[in-house]
Amino acid sequence: YVDAKDVEEYEKQNRILAGLEDIVDRLDLNDDRILTYCQPVYNVETRRYDTAEALMRLQLPEFGIVPPYQFIPLAEKHNLIHELSLIILNKTCAAIRRFLDEGLPLKRISVNFSIQEIRDDSFCLDIINIIQSNNIPYEKIAIEITESRNERDFDMVKDKIEELRAYGIKFYLDDFGTGYSNFERIMELPFDIIKFDRSMVIESGKNEASAYMVDTFASMFRKLNYRVLYEGIEDENDENRCINMYAQYLQGYKYSKPIEIEKLRSFLLDDHKSA
Repeated sequence: YVDAKDVEEYEKQNRILAGLEDIVDRLDLNDDRILTYCQPVYNVETRRYDTAEALMRLQLPEFGIVPPYQFIPLAEKHNLIHELSLIILNKTCAAIRRFLDEGLPLKRISVNFSIQEIRDDSFCLDIINIIQSNNIPYEKIAIEITESRNERDFDMVKDKIEELRAYGIKFYLDDFGTGYSNFERIMELPFDIIKFDRSMVIESGKNEASAYMVDTFASMFRKLNYRVLYEGIEDENDENRCINMYAQYLQGYKYSKPIEIEKLRSFLLDDHKSA
């Protein structure tokens, strides 16, 4: 059975999908309907905000800002996500170019891509072309990917990571701690940074056994020359606990909610924590 609210939601989803399809059909890498937000990342060692994660937002005339949970699953389901990601990458690169021209101390900004996108034969070329067109150093971009549960993806993902890392692009393993993790496979992939999910931060605060588990994972990654980033830091307890668990980067609402990418400038100029 469906009611009027279900019908209204169904029609809204269709209108959002139509908007996404129009964006993809036009493929304007500066499309105003795709907004670039970011979340600053705090560097524990330098005590600066010198990196950030780029985040996608959708703005449609009839709805205003559409939350990511409403449009990203639609884009992925209908194979529209890669074109949207390329728009975000292009706008992120353009912002980086402006920050560098102003002499701001930015190490890099990461952009999310799905395994679905990486499977595309043109993936590496798409990334390289956009970075080159914005005339920024390759090392100013990082790519975040989540672990694939499909064993057949492994060699493909490894080859493409290695191809892009040869240019200087960094790679993050996103959402570590959620669901299945094949440690043998993770260790064989040349990631630079392991992002511990908010669920791991919460787990580490429950009791000594849970804290020991998360600490052990982080220690293992550090000894293997991965850098560790904890997501979802909300207060000083989270911060102090994660610093004691080998954190090199911290990200979360304690430092900043997602902001328009131009507002990152004020964080890059700040030598100290704003918390």
